[in-house]
Amino acid sequence: MSRRPALLLACLLALAPPALQAVDPARPGQRPPAGSDEDELWYAMERSERELQQHPSLVRDPALNEYVRGVACRVAADHCGDMRVYIVEQPWFNASMSPNGMMIVWTGALLRFQDEAELALVLGHEFAHFRQRHSLQQWRRAKRSSAFLGSFGLLAWGGGAGAASYLANILGTASMYQFSRDAEREADDIGFDVATGQGYDAHAGARLWQRMKDEEDARRYGKPVPVFASHPKTAERLEDVRAAAAAHPRDEGESGREAYRAAVRPFLAHWLEMELSRRMYDSSVRVITDLRAHAEPDLQATYAFFEGEAYRRRAAEGDLARAHALYAEAVALPDPPAAAFREHGLALRAQARPDEATAALRHYLDLAPDAEDAAFVQQYLAELETAR
Repeated sequence: MSRRPALLLACLLALAPPALQAVDPARPGQRPPAGSDEDELWYAMERSERELQQHPSLVRDPALNEYVRGVACRVAADHCGDMRVYIVEQPWFNASMSPNGMMIVWTGALLRFQDEAELALVLGHEFAHFRQRHSLQQWRRAKRSSAFLGSFGLLAWGGGAGAASYLANILGTASMYQFSRDAEREADDIGFDVATGQGYDAHAGARLWQRMKDEEDARRYGKPVPVFASHPKTAERLEDVRAAAAAHPRDEGESGREAYRAAVRPFLAHWLEMELSRRMYDSSVRVITDLRAHAEPDLQATYAFFEGEAYRRRAAEGDLARAHALYAEAVALPDPPAAAFREHGLALRAQARPDEATAALRHYLDLAPDAEDAAFVQQYLAELETAR
C-alpha cells in the first residue's frame, strides 16, 4: 500500500484560505455532527493521523514527547484530552494544529526555543487555531475552489513520495493555502493569554520573535519560508508581542529554562546537524550564535563546533579561518564533541603542524573508535607519520 503524505496534509490544513464566516469555539470533548462538513474534514485528518503515526520522520523518544505534551496540556487546560502531540524531525521552524486535535511540532522549532515559556507561547497559538475552529472556516472556503480540491485530493491521497518530497510540496504550496491574517492575530492573542494565564513569562514572545527577525534578516537571498506567508510580518509581530508584554500586569513570569534545556539537551547535536543540512548557512550562523550566547558552560563547546561547521560549509571569504579558530576554541572548552578534534586536527594538518594534528586526530579516534570515517583518519595519521 502506498504511503499517504500525512505530514503534508496536516500542514496544508493549517495554512488554507481565509474564512467566510465565524464559527463558535470548540468545547472540550466536542466532536462534529455525523455527516456534516466538519465531520468530513475530521475523517480526512484522522486518516492522515494514522499515516503520521507510522511516518519515519516521527520522533518517538518517550521523555521528549511526554515533556512537550505536558506543556501543550498546560496551555490547553480543559482541552488537553482533545489533543495528540507529534514531534516531527524537520529542521525548519514550524508547528501546526489540525481540526481533529493533531498537533505537530517540528524539531527545527524545538532547536530554536530557549525556554519552556517560548514553547508554551507557540503551542498556545496552535491550540487557539483548534479552539476557534479556524480550519473549519478555511475548509468551507476551500471547498468552493475546484483548484484547491484537486490539489487537496492529489496531496492527501497520492502515494509514492518520501518525507523530503512532502516537505518540498509544503513549501511550494503553502502560500496558496493560508489562514487569514485576522485568524493568525486572533491565535497570537489567545496564545499569549493562555500561556501567561498559566504563569509563563509574558516577555517570551518578544525574545523569540526578535531572534526570528534576526534570523530572517541574516538571509542574503530568497524570500521568507512560505509557511509564514499568511502570518503578520515578523517585525509587526514583534511589535505586537512587545506591546502585549508591556501591558501585562505581571512583570515577571516563569521561563522554565532549566526544564526545557534538560528535555532537549540529548538531541541538540543531531538537531544542529539537521540545521546545517538545510544549506542555509547565513541563517544557521545566526541561529547557532544566538543559542550559544545564552548556553550553559557545558554546551559552549558543542555550539562553537557547529558554528565552525556552518562557516566551513558556507565557504565565503574568511570563513575557513573563522572555522579553524572555532574548532580550536571548541577543543579547549569542557566536553567538546568528538568531531571537533577531527576538524581541528585536519585544520592543523593544513597548517603544516604535524605533531599537533597527529595528537588531535588520535584523540578523535580515542573518543570515536567506531566512527564511519575512522579508516580515512587512520590514513591521514599514516601520512603525517611518514612526513615527519
